[in-house]
Amino acid sequence: MKRIIAIAISLIICINLQAQDSSKFEFKGYIKDLQNVFIPNPDTSVWLSDNTLDNRLQLTYYPLKWLKLDVQSRTRLIYGDFVEMIPNYDNYIDKDMGYFDLSFLWCSGNSYITHTAFDRLNAAINFNSWQITLGRQRVNWGMDLAWNPNDIFNTYSYFNLEYPERPGTDAISVKYYTGIASFAEGVYQLAETWDSTSLGFLYRFNTYEFDIQFLGGKMRTDMVAGLGWSGNLLNAALRGEVIYFKPHLDKVNGTEGVIASFSADYSFSGSWYVQIGGLYNSFGKTKNSGSISLLEPTVPSPKMLSKGKYSLFASISGQLGPLVTPTLSVVANPTDGSLIVIPSVSVSAADNITVALTGVLLTGKSDTEYQNIGQLAYLKVQWNF
Repeated sequence: MKRIIAIAISLIICINLQAQDSSKFEFKGYIKDLQNVFIPNPDTSVWLSDNTLDNRLQLTYYPLKWLKLDVQSRTRLIYGDFVEMIPNYDNYIDKDMGYFDLSFLWCSGNSYITHTAFDRLNAAINFNSWQITLGRQRVNWGMDLAWNPNDIFNTYSYFNLEYPERPGTDAISVKYYTGIASFAEGVYQLAETWDSTSLGFLYRFNTYEFDIQFLGGKMRTDMVAGLGWSGNLLNAALRGEVIYFKPHLDKVNGTEGVIASFSADYSFSGSWYVQIGGLYNSFGKTKNSGSISLLEPTVPSPKMLSKGKYSLFASISGQLGPLVTPTLSVVANPTDGSLIVIPSVSVSAADNITVALTGVLLTGKSDTEYQNIGQLAYLKVQWNF
């Protein structure tokens, strides 16, 4: 019933827009095609491949000066070896993490799936210095680039490379702007039970060219308190986040701990950009953590940002002429010696067309975080409109 109500609301909004003044709404999106190739072992001649046709639609409507409606959906046609070989692949794809089930399968077969998910469906009310947002929204409490421990409402994985919009959450957000660069925000995330809901309060302000934030609240069965910062020092950008978890229900089996991330990035002349960073996760392991899953990029909690206790990150990107952008990123677990290498090159074929080739290379030994379970490469062609 919750799915029917939510989807019906979105359809009513879209139909209503057809009769409205076009200056009151913005419509954009993209269509991209991803051709994936997966090589399970270096000495095998059996390669697996699949294709994803991804269509994103973003519709923003301003019926009144103080009201904004936002509807965004993601529709994917996936076909190939993964759909055919992985049991219950349709259930894996049709998995909605919100209170309302805003995703559904159009059709599925032995080797294909067509699926739509609404990751934004909200109304924002603005008056004076207040902003109230109701519905599925992105609650952006992260300040670092690779990892965001402060993102307690809609945690995402760095390895979900083809989902730049990031997931949303079904919540009520109340924000009060105390100045040009400062605000207080309270968020309540809807859930079936008290143990599965989250709520929090954040205050962000600027001082000495640094954005600083403090947060506190409850994430499901844990009480949390966090700190974040972002600013410039000696022409370099410094970012970081720290969060503390303490169980408030299951104090016998629950574990308290700290997750902290930091990064520094610097832009050189000639359009080259370098970033380094690190992550400490007290919930992680130092050895034999078990490998990550390339098929499960979602992260339900900041506690699962890494399987290892320590992680290091480095990335370099730049411009080779006005149209070509190469990037090389590396994430390493220093305690088990494993790392994942992500080389990529993007070409601007036209003003609204991009072609990119990306590799995902794992190098670790058995049972390490980035165990060599296979190598992945994909070709992307994206048209923005």
